Amino acid sequence: MRKFLLSLFVLIVFIPFSTFHAENKHVYDYANLLSDSEVNELEQLAAEYSDRHEIHYIFLTGEEEHLNGRDVVKYTGDFYDEEAPGYDKAHGDTVMFTLDMVERDVFLSAFGDRPKKYLDDKRLTQIREHITVDLTAGRYLDANAKLFEKVDRYLEVRPGINPDGIYLKWWFQVLVACLIGAVVVGSMVFNLGGRVTVNHQTYFDPKHSRIRAKHDRFLRKTVTKTRIPKNNSSGGGGGVTGGGRSFTGSRGKF
Repeated sequence: MRKFLLSLFVLIVFIPFSTFHAENKHVYDYANLLSDSEVNELEQLAAEYSDRHEIHYIFLTGEEEHLNGRDVVKYTGDFYDEEAPGYDKAHGDTVMFTLDMVERDVFLSAFGDRPKKYLDDKRLTQIREHITVDLTAGRYLDANAKLFEKVDRYLEVRPGINPDGIYLKWWFQVLVACLIGAVVVGSMVFNLGGRVTVNHQTYFDPKHSRIRAKHDRFLRKTVTKTRIPKNNSSGGGGGVTGGGRSFTGSRGKF
């Protein structure tokens, strides 16, 4: 009887504990891109940002045997449908960072109402382009860290506004404040000196002027041509998983 109670106690305590950690896993590095220490570090970092924003962050990688002929978007969608990630519920708010090591494709995606609202296709493309250099160099942990930082900032900026726009840069705001101050001070100094009433007509006598006529003469016309550079970066975009769940996204090469 004692052994039975002990076994029951172990089941009650450890099975929920194991299930909890399985559900809150963040790193699915099937392609073995990270060392054990890097996986642990990334798990801790992802858990920190997940708790801060109540969004489940997932880093998913795959080789040919994991993809089974699927592209990176299909691979991501199937994972979301089958594993049902989410911060506080199945198929909940989730941000996924997926790498296809066969085609060297990267796909960033957002699931759930709030992530899709603040991380639309355009914003995800900005993040993807920001981390592509690290991916190309094999700095996968650094790429994840930069992803977290960007998402952290973008979630605080109202949708419809470019989070990387010049108007939100601190140095631009300081410059504008200085210019406004300079204009105000300059206007005050100018008004202190009295108003100037003399202009170009003050000493001009048209009756005694030797200028009889004036005209404009067209001399030449210059046309300058500039080639518009092509944008070779991929965009991808959002869509719907096989299970009917919508997402925003951005796909590209690295």
